[in-house]
Amino acid sequence: MNIKYLKSVFIFFNLFPAMLFAQEVQRYSLKQCIQQAMAENVSVLKAQLDEDEGKQKTKEVKATAFPQINATGELIDNVLRQAFVFPAALGNPNAGPDDYIVLRGGLQYATSINVQANQQLFNQSLFTGIKAAKVGEDYYTFNRERIEEETIHQVASLFYRVATLKTQQIVLETNLVELQKSLAITTDRFNNGLARKLDVDRLRIAITNIETQLATIRDSYSVSVSQLKLLIGLNRDFSFDIDFQLPANLDSVFLNYTPTILATEFVWEDKIEYKQLNTQLSLYKLEKQNYSAGYYPTLSAFANYTYQGQSNSFFLASDANPLWFDVASIGLRLNISVFDGFRKSAQMQQSRIRQMKTEKDLAFVKQQSSTTSENAVRSLEVNYKNFQAQRQNVMLANSVYDATEQNYNEGISPLTDLLQAETARIQAQSQLIEALLKVKQSEIDLLRANGNIKSLIN
Repeated sequence: MNIKYLKSVFIFFNLFPAMLFAQEVQRYSLKQCIQQAMAENVSVLKAQLDEDEGKQKTKEVKATAFPQINATGELIDNVLRQAFVFPAALGNPNAGPDDYIVLRGGLQYATSINVQANQQLFNQSLFTGIKAAKVGEDYYTFNRERIEEETIHQVASLFYRVATLKTQQIVLETNLVELQKSLAITTDRFNNGLARKLDVDRLRIAITNIETQLATIRDSYSVSVSQLKLLIGLNRDFSFDIDFQLPANLDSVFLNYTPTILATEFVWEDKIEYKQLNTQLSLYKLEKQNYSAGYYPTLSAFANYTYQGQSNSFFLASDANPLWFDVASIGLRLNISVFDGFRKSAQMQQSRIRQMKTEKDLAFVKQQSSTTSENAVRSLEVNYKNFQAQRQNVMLANSVYDATEQNYNEGISPLTDLLQAETARIQAQSQLIEALLKVKQSEIDLLRANGNIKSLIN
């Protein structure tokens, strides 16, 4: 065991997908995982469908502004024709004043074709509705972008969680191999009377402890991989692993981050949550205008044309000889709302209240976004410093272990010192990995807080 353990861990981190899987396994980088999620994640797909639905709603509202033309056709059998009552004196001068006759009007069979056309000339509610439908499109677009950002954040966080678990596994496996070598040497010494059975037992206990930790980490890794596959829309039976390339220059892991620059570049109005709420506020304002437009009169033009035929015989009969005639009319229709029981007034007040609540949400989002960005910057600074400190701690733990191992081999230090040094080194390495995960998570949180999370796709 020597000081090169940390380097070995990072080398394994780069190479483990190819080393561990001999079968055909698809390895996905972070960018590929995000792209896969954008194409197959259920929430993203539903948001895209909502956006398409919003566009169709706009078309539906706009369609009302175009002429509405309808055609109907009828074939009628007047089984009992319309009855008309007349004074009997009209046909019989001798009839009394209280005598009446019933005459049947029309013919037994009738057919007609009717075409109606209606065109809105003035309808303030319609004009406002078209504006609202267009703004609604923007709302669905922002909603899709918000869900995409949330999904990217979830994928990136889980990706680095999987990478960290795999690295911890490699650290423990590397130390396990070294302990097994020490056990073999100590067992051989014990057999030759140069070591105590107690030393052999202590090494076996240390090996068992690492094997237990390995089993826990492997289980967590398997669960996390399954969660990642589900998140990015891969089938549960798909052979999948992450492809994480740790840069040779560890500083580049942090994207050359300068806190003051990122902090000054943050503009909370660019946050997708603000844009969506602002669009919602615009919708409520248009909603109130729409209710108010109900007080305006509406004016529309209409036209009607009917072509009709009547006969006492069915039209397909040879003796039908129907009578044909047509009727047409055009006109204007004015509709004025006189009194609705204050319904529109109540609707306008409800819309005003919804506006007020949305304005409160906007003010909170502004404050929350600024606070979240500041906290993310601070978290990244602290975690980066902790990572640097922990890296030095690992180097120190390796140095202590190397010196203790040499003393143990020379018979100067007891096995307990060696095991304590080994435990301290494993703990330091694990803490370094956790520190690295916190840095990456802080970096992702900062990108999300500043509205730049989609830069991970590029």
